[in-house]
Amino acid sequence: MLLVVARVWVYPLWHNAIRSKAANDIIADVDFWISCIGDPELLALDRYSRFAYLAGALTEFRTLVHYRLRTSNWPLRFLLSKVYRPAAAFTLEADRIGPALFIQHGVGTIVTAESIGSHCWINQQVTIGYNAKGRPTLHDGVRVGAGAVVIGPITLHAGATVGANATVIDDVPAGVTVVAPTATPLRRQGGSGEAPG
Repeated sequence: MLLVVARVWVYPLWHNAIRSKAANDIIADVDFWISCIGDPELLALDRYSRFAYLAGALTEFRTLVHYRLRTSNWPLRFLLSKVYRPAAAFTLEADRIGPALFIQHGVGTIVTAESIGSHCWINQQVTIGYNAKGRPTLHDGVRVGAGAVVIGPITLHAGATVGANATVIDDVPAGVTVVAPTATPLRRQGGSGEAPG
């Protein structure tokens, strides 16, 4: 029933998206999001129903659609952003974003990059942004884990992975995974050195 309502409600957004210059990127986004979610029922839907589900249920997906439509007619874009509100706690800015960007949850996430390649995956509570010298570039197939911070004019090369809560201020080579230090027990002051249980 909810999908039926979503199919009716999001049709104007779909109509504008599929007729925009970004139509191919939006179609790639839809297919990649459904693939990443991995729900067999969603995989069985036609493309418009997939779009309706994503745009109806996920504000971070709507934020990406609004990014794709940023060069469309301004009054229409403004109206669409009022009817189909983007995520309130998610910022998405880049000079260019390749097709198939997946944002998992997107709560408390700020993405301000030079560019983002295709088939990238960004989790929640991530900060990708400026320092005094510039902002990052993400190549194709990059994955950024929850809570990670990627700052400055650095490059995450193709297939790089940033683990949860890692802070990255240097380039990451292609295919390399960088992680934060793992949690370690602290010694008790004046105690036996065992961690509390």
